Amino acid sequence: MKKETKEDERIKTDYLGTTDSFSTKTIDFSKIDKSKIAEYIDLMKEHQKNCVKAGNFIEAELAKQRVIQLQKIQEKKEYNQAIKRQSVDRKNFNGQKEKELKDFKKEFENKYAEEITKLEEMLDAIKKRQEEELSEYFTNFEKNYPKEMKPSNELIEKQRQLDYYIKTEEYVFFIIIYIFYL
Repeated sequence: MKKETKEDERIKTDYLGTTDSFSTKTIDFSKIDKSKIAEYIDLMKEHQKNCVKAGNFIEAELAKQRVIQLQKIQEKKEYNQAIKRQSVDRKNFNGQKEKELKDFKKEFENKYAEEITKLEEMLDAIKKRQEEELSEYFTNFEKNYPKEMKPSNELIEKQRQLDYYIKTEEYVFFIIIYIFYL
C-alpha cells in the first residue's frame, strides 16, 4: 500500500473536508473544484488499486463509482468548455467576417468609384476627340467642295430634253388652239 503524502492529505481535505477514507465519506460533487477533477480521479484510481491489493473490495467498488462520477463531471466540464469555445469562436468568426465584408465593400466602392471616374474621363476624351474629328472633317469638306454644285453633263442633258419637250408641248398646244379657233 502506498504511503499517503502531504499532497494526498491536502486533496482529501480539499474534497472531503476530512482525512478519513475516500470512500466512506459522502462527497458533494457540486462543491468540487472543477480544475482539480483530473487530479482527484488519479488519486481515486490509485486508492482503488490500493484497496484491491489490500482486499477491501467494497471500498474499491465505491472508489470506482466515484471515478465514474468524476469522469462524467469532467466530460460535462469539457463539453461546456467546448460549447463556450465554439460560441466564442463563432462570435469571433462572425465579427471577423463582418469586418472583412465591410472592408471588402469599402474597397470595392473605392475601386468602383475610381473606375467610374476613369471611364468618365475616357468618355470625355472620346467625345472631345470625335468633336475635333467632326470639326476637321467639315473644314476639309468645305475646302474641297464648292458651295454651289455644278451640274453634271447628264443632268444638263436631261434639262435640255425637258426644255425641248416643254417647247414641243407648247407648240402642239398652240397648234391645237389655232385649229380649234379656225
